[in-house]
Formats: sequence, C-alpha cells, structure tokens
Amino acid sequence: MFNNNLVASESPSYCRTMLAECLLHAAVPLMLVLVLWVLWKHYSNQGDPSCDLPLPKGSMGLPFVGETLAFATQGADFSRIRHELYGDVYKTHILGRPTVRVRGAANVRKILHGENTLVTTVWPHSIREVLGIQNLAMNSGDEHRFRKRIVMKAFNHDAMEEYLESTQTVIRDTVARWCGQRQPVLVYPATREMTFQSATASLVGVRSGGEEAQRVTELFQNMVDNLFSLPIKIPFGGLAKALQYRQSIDEWLEGHIKIKQQDIDNGDVGTDALSRMMLAAHDVGHHLSSQEIQDTAVELLFAGHETTSSAATSLIMHLALQPQVVQKVQEELEKHGLLQPDQPLSLEQVGRLTYVGQVVKEVLRLSPPIGGGFRRALKTFELDGFQIPEGWTVTYSIRDTHKSTDTVSSPERFDPDRWAADSDGGRRGRHDYIPFGGGPRACVGKEFAKLTMKLLCVELVRACRWELADGKVPAMTTIPVPRPVNGLPVRFTPCEPRTNNRLSEATRICKGSNAPAASYTPPKQEDYDEAPCHTVMARKSEACGA
Repeated sequence: MFNNNLVASESPSYCRTMLAECLLHAAVPLMLVLVLWVLWKHYSNQGDPSCDLPLPKGSMGLPFVGETLAFATQGADFSRIRHELYGDVYKTHILGRPTVRVRGAANVRKILHGENTLVTTVWPHSIREVLGIQNLAMNSGDEHRFRKRIVMKAFNHDAMEEYLESTQTVIRDTVARWCGQRQPVLVYPATREMTFQSATASLVGVRSGGEEAQRVTELFQNMVDNLFSLPIKIPFGGLAKALQYRQSIDEWLEGHIKIKQQDIDNGDVGTDALSRMMLAAHDVGHHLSSQEIQDTAVELLFAGHETTSSAATSLIMHLALQPQVVQKVQEELEKHGLLQPDQPLSLEQVGRLTYVGQVVKEVLRLSPPIGGGFRRALKTFELDGFQIPEGWTVTYSIRDTHKSTDTVSSPERFDPDRWAADSDGGRRGRHDYIPFGGGPRACVGKEFAKLTMKLLCVELVRACRWELADGKVPAMTTIPVPRPVNGLPVRFTPCEPRTNNRLSEATRICKGSNAPAASYTPPKQEDYDEAPCHTVMARKSEACGA
C-alpha cells in the first residue's frame, strides 16, 4: 500500500491539484492586502468633499501603521525632511490618525488663536491616562478659561518673588555638588533631579533634599519615563508601570492636600503654587475635588521640571561651547555688583540682567524644550491654500518655526546679541518665537521656567567653569523632550575666590581690542587648572584673541 500511495502522489493530476490549492491559499491574502491598500489610498486622499481646496501634499505611509514608526525613530529629522519636500504644511498619518503638520509664524498663529473655533486640544491616550483629565491642559472652552484664571494666581509677581529664594537655594546647592565631583557629571539626569527638587519646593511646598523629596523624585521620573508608551494596558507594559507610579504619587499628594486644605480653612495659607491655587478657587466659591487638585499638581510638576530640565541642559551645553558669551555674562554680573558666589538675588535684580535674559531667549530659540502641540480640527478650514478636514489632527512645530523664520540671519548660530533692543531679533513678529506656545493655551508657568534658567546661568558663572568632557557636541533625541543621548557628560571645576576688581583687570584687555596681541601664545592646560574662572574664560574667549 505504501508504494501505491507513493505512485499516486507523483501523478500529474495530484500535482495540479496541489498547485491549484497553493495558488488559492496565496491568492486570498494577496487579494485582501490589495483591497486594504486600495481602501487605504482612497481614505488617505479623501478630504472634505464640500471644500474645493486640495489636501496638503505628503504621504500617509503604510496602511493603518501610517508613518508612526518613522515619526518615532527619526526624531526632528521626520518633520525637517518632509517640510523640505512638501513645504510649510504637509499631511501624514501618525499615532493612528490622519495629521497635518504646520510650521511658520502665520500658520502657527492661526492654529494657536483658533482655539475653540477652528481647533481644540487633543492628547495621546497614554498621556490622558497617566496625567489625568481633571487638569488645565485637558480642559477646553469656558472650563479651561476658568481654570487658567485660578492657576495664574500661582504665578503672579508676588508668587514669583516667593519662589525665587527656594529655587536659588536648590540651584546653588546643586552647582556646588557638581563642582565637588572629580568625575564628569551627566548633566541631563542631574538637571532632571535639580529641577524636580525645585518644582516640589516651589510648586508643592516640599522641602528639597530630604528622603521624602528623593523618593517622590524617583517615582515621578519613573512615571515620566513610561509616559509615552503604547496605549495598551498589559502587565509589565509601559502604560501599566506609569499608572502604578502615578497611583503612588497620588497617595503622597493626598496627605499634603489635606494639610493644605486645613491650613486654608484656618486662614494659614502656604506660599507654594498649589496652596495659592487652592486659595484662589476657594475665594471664588469653587470647590476643587481631590482628584482635580491631584491632576493639577501632577501637571504643574510635569511642566515645571521635565521641559525645564531639557532647557537647562541645553543652556549648559551652549555656554560650554561659547566662552565669549560666558565672559559677557560675567561682565554684566560685575556691572550690577552680583558676581560674588552665595549672594542672594531679588526678582528686581534678576530682571535687570538683560544679557542673561538674552542668553536664555537664545537657548529657548535654538533648543526649545517643547517641539510643538497637538490639536483636532473642529471644522474644515483653510490654511496656506490647503483644506484641513474636520476631525483631522493638526500639529504645529515650534522648533521648525524658529528655524524657518526669515526675520533672523544665520538661524543655526547661537547668538544672544540678536535679542538686543536694536537688533533684528528684538523686532521680530510675536509668532516667529514661540517656545511657550501662544494664544489661550500659552504656558502659564513660563515665567517660572525663565526664572529658573536665569538663576542657573548666574550661579554657574559665579561658582565654576565647565567644559564638555569629550569636547564634542552630542547627538540629540527629541522624544519626549530634546536631550543628549549620552546624558551630556560635563567636567565642572570650582572657581577661586575673587573680587570684582580682579575681574575688571582680567577683562580689561578684552574690552580694548578684539584681536590678540602679536605675542599671543595659547595657554597650557595647567594654566587653566590654577587660574580663576574669569581669567580662563578671557583666555578661551574668541572675543579676547581667537
């Protein structure tokens, strides 16, 4: 029987039958793929039929997946490449939705000021799950306007004056620790810890440096590290981990909220942002639920440290590469009598440091910590000659808008002087520079973020000198915020005690000439090791002889 079966299996009719079955099995999935591809191409090119305007140029990528993988892996190059191909407005398909990507001052202005009429805010599912929906960012319309008025009470002039002392203390102590380390410091993780300690002290009222602050810092950073995950709750997945950390943070916050509420009822209100916000709601007769306060506190901490740590890292990196800028900061501090380390500052004194403000502006222009924002079209509208269909996602790019503006020369160059009152940068349009967004959803904590960066700039220049450990500009990643892939190892060295007169003598020649003397000889490394900071920067500065 074995031989008969073998013969039968080799017969021509059997082979034809097998071939037909194989072709049939292959044809079904091929036809399914073809149908799906046709449907995808039809769907991806279909806009609002009632609108005569064309859709923006661009590609919707693969069926269902779209261009999400490229968006996640290419970082800033994703939008740069497509803007070069398609212009200021292009279409794509990312994160499961058809999307229009926008840059340029006029286009971004229309999106930012079209809140509640043309567009509304939209957030990825994982962010809504973890950060909560009872906070300012997730609300819209009248509720958003009401909540913003309450939160703004926590960032007025009096509040900022209160936050200054604790913020300066955290920054000064952190810089001192950096200077005390013999090995290079990984700046990005170090600034994340520093800015969170500052945020918990100023925004929540938790004293920095204690075990409680350290534990919450770890919880919060672990939550953020898992925030941008697939929106699927699976055991040990990123979203599940983030929600577990959020639950622990809520348990910690609950105790503080009860104490603050009791203090408000007794007329003893704290000076931190959360207490001020709760009092503002109480004064207008609005009772905030525990969940609303928790979501708002997490939002403040997230916005107050994650983006600021990115900006602080960029500040340290840019200044390490620009010794002539550091020298000008030193000269400004000397001019105002603020060069001595450990000298406390007032809000008024910080406000007089115009060049320090220019440095911070230039860091935020060249390395904005927020890449852009997400919106959803409430109705079909026109933008730059194209239709934006109702229901589509609209994302505006801060980074690409800064770099594409024609109101500034050499946009890739770090130059704080472009922000001087008599420069082109000082006269640019409002939406050519939008590091904190704009319109109804402009960042409420932007003044706190700028204050933190100004204080960091001052404390660094007064206390130490620093250089990139490997002498190279690191590769950057941009999700969730711009940061060096290597953490930015930096070598910090403490300054010797000095007086303003010593600085004047060290910089006297620099002010008199932009060219080196004929006998100029580059100093040796051991000269740097023994010299005070201002002398080192004068020797290194291009303004003094490069």
